[in-house]
Amino acid sequence: MVSIKSFFNIAAIATVLSGVNAAPKCVKRVVDCPRHHLTPQEIEAMIPAGNHTLTEMVLEYNKIWSNDNLSFDPNYFKNFTGGQYPGLTWIGCSDSRVPSDTLTETVPGQIFTHRNIANSVSEDDINSLAVLQYTIDELKVQDIVISGHTYCGGINAAMNATAFNGPIAKWIQPIADLYEANRAQIDALSPGYERNYALGKLNVKRVVDIVGNLEMVKTAREEGQIVRVHGWIYHMETGLIEDLKVTNE
Repeated sequence: MVSIKSFFNIAAIATVLSGVNAAPKCVKRVVDCPRHHLTPQEIEAMIPAGNHTLTEMVLEYNKIWSNDNLSFDPNYFKNFTGGQYPGLTWIGCSDSRVPSDTLTETVPGQIFTHRNIANSVSEDDINSLAVLQYTIDELKVQDIVISGHTYCGGINAAMNATAFNGPIAKWIQPIADLYEANRAQIDALSPGYERNYALGKLNVKRVVDIVGNLEMVKTAREEGQIVRVHGWIYHMETGLIEDLKVTNE
């Protein structure tokens, strides 16, 4: 159980509300999109007094977010029902600290998102492949981003793969194999951040190569469709995204 005051102190309100309040028509320039106009104090006053679980508070914040958007534009949600036209597909990590819309200051409708442990894709992963097929065949998105991040738990797990079993062990195995193939280079670095960052970059490059060479991508390109696959790393310690310059196009 957490109090309202504690909830604000850990800045969870920023995670819940940041980057989402703008009219659907704001799809070209983020700077043109109005941000949430309620102050934390005004929001706090709308929540029933007492201690609440996070799930209870999220449901309350959802009501506030919905009502606030409708007060700004009565057609805010109705405008979304006509379909989606994202300009980018984001394949990122499931880590709760790296939500793509928040860290890119984008709004609903701009990014088609798929997240899993350590932003991985394999040719037998029907989940990721279905996302990519829909991206290419239906949404006609031209830019696909594979985004890793520093301090990634999945990357750390891959460097200690024998400690895991079950689905996690199977999922991180390709990254563990990548680590073994580059172990001398990675282990020469300082433990912790440097090794995590080095393997994280190699993993992004690995996934960029996999996606860029999928048959569905090759076919789309042969038919004249533009499909670019980018590799990025989000630096959790600075909030900045690094373009690894490994684009497959």
